[in-house]
Amino acid sequence: MSENARTTYRHGNVREDALAAAHALIAESGYEKLSIRRVADQVGIAHRSLYNHFEDRDALLDAVATEGYEAFAKALATADTTDSFVNAYTKFALKNPHLYALMTSRPHATMKEKPELQKAAHLVITEAIRLFSDQAAPTEEKRRSVFKIHMMLHGGLSLYQSGILDLPSDKAFVKELIAMVEEAS
Repeated sequence: MSENARTTYRHGNVREDALAAAHALIAESGYEKLSIRRVADQVGIAHRSLYNHFEDRDALLDAVATEGYEAFAKALATADTTDSFVNAYTKFALKNPHLYALMTSRPHATMKEKPELQKAAHLVITEAIRLFSDQAAPTEEKRRSVFKIHMMLHGGLSLYQSGILDLPSDKAFVKELIAMVEEAS
């Protein structure tokens, strides 16, 4: 959108609209290609205006990842069995491959500096703990149990999405993952 096509004053919630535009652009072409300018063009504002809402591109990506983790945790919250958890996990990741890639690209070590992102990521961990760890177990055992499951699911998804695993369908892939997780838990 050209500068002339923009209105001089924009009504609405620019932050929410920018996040919606960023989600759409990421779904279309991945987070690697996302720019502040492209988001601003989608929203119909000058790109400089977005800096009133996001410090930089990374802050915008963190905000999108935060919303992604919140949606992911919500999808996992309905799971009450290994099957339903693995199904919910893989369904989310396969339906939202670019968003999932963004979420898993955010370094956990720096999340301490980003409390909203850290809190959202921990919602997913909480759902895994709820289902896959003995609630009476010491914290270290719970952590190890959840790490093991997460590594299997994320590793399997990474291999499957990159084409390394030769399985005939998403359904066959999920069935294989369920069997692996059940053996490990």
